[in-house]
Amino acid sequence: MQKKEYIIDELIAKWLSKAIGEEELQFLVQWIQESAENKAYFEQLKNIWQIANPAFNPSSINTEQAMSIVMNRIEHHKWTRMPIIIWWQRIAAIILLPIILVSVYLLSVYHMPYNYKSAMVYQEISSPFGVSSEINLPDGSTVWLNSGSKLRFPIAFEGKERNVYLSGEAYFKVHSDKLHPFIVDTKHLKVTATGTQFDVESYLADTITSVTLIKGVVNVKIDKDKKIVLHPNQRLVFNSLSNQHNVTATDSQEWELWEEGILAFRDEPLEEVFQRIGRAFNVDISVKDQFIARQRYRATFKNESLDEILHLLQLTAPIKYKKTERKNLGNNYYSKETIEVFKAD
Repeated sequence: MQKKEYIIDELIAKWLSKAIGEEELQFLVQWIQESAENKAYFEQLKNIWQIANPAFNPSSINTEQAMSIVMNRIEHHKWTRMPIIIWWQRIAAIILLPIILVSVYLLSVYHMPYNYKSAMVYQEISSPFGVSSEINLPDGSTVWLNSGSKLRFPIAFEGKERNVYLSGEAYFKVHSDKLHPFIVDTKHLKVTATGTQFDVESYLADTITSVTLIKGVVNVKIDKDKKIVLHPNQRLVFNSLSNQHNVTATDSQEWELWEEGILAFRDEPLEEVFQRIGRAFNVDISVKDQFIARQRYRATFKNESLDEILHLLQLTAPIKYKKTERKNLGNNYYSKETIEVFKAD
């Protein structure tokens, strides 16, 4: 048990420093998904890395709270037989990392020429495949970042607009401020709100970008010409290949639930269902039959494993599937697990 905990701490440190390998990432994601306690511990260390809310804002850093978390962790494990040098290495990493990051930030702000002091400083947060993350923005807004997504935002909003940049999917609860519009920039769309709740999906590898409104009103700008106003329970879908868009009525609950770890599908084509499942579990799923791909499906999955979800889908939809295990590519790197979906005989 002690050895496993040591490995997990090491993997989390590698993920935070963006030095983690594919096999290590697979192991870490599987461990996070094993229990709520594991996920909470991962979030705790990630929050220490990010230092404070908003991130890297020296005035908001609570060093006493960070130290308390570290000491509580030490107290919890003080009776283990783990060599004391290992614990001091961990303590040093946790305590020194925020100090180093803040020092770099302060040097970058206060040791540059005067005319550069007002330059906007940004932070980018990534959520690995198989994991979702909750982010508190400097203005009081909250964002849930879905697996395989990135959000870039300033450490302090300045000027007339609150701009963030999204690649992937995120659920936004925007703090109301009519004088300073909140703007989400994606590759093809720009979403403007003042105090609403909405979901934006814009993965770089996909040709489809969507905006789903839960509460309030948002304005969506497509490229430079098209402007659309969305109302609650409406979903806009834009296809970058055809340069076409459409707005439909939808059950917005589906987009509210994923940030709670619940996969909800409301009459979605099975191709989209499997695409979302693949992102959630970090596997590649391809539907080999177009008739099956277009069939619509309605279900809700909570806390089920990938195998359980596939089994339930096979029981309730006319499908069968074939799994291909990951291959060792050498140097401790493994390919992704792949699943092919066919029409049942």
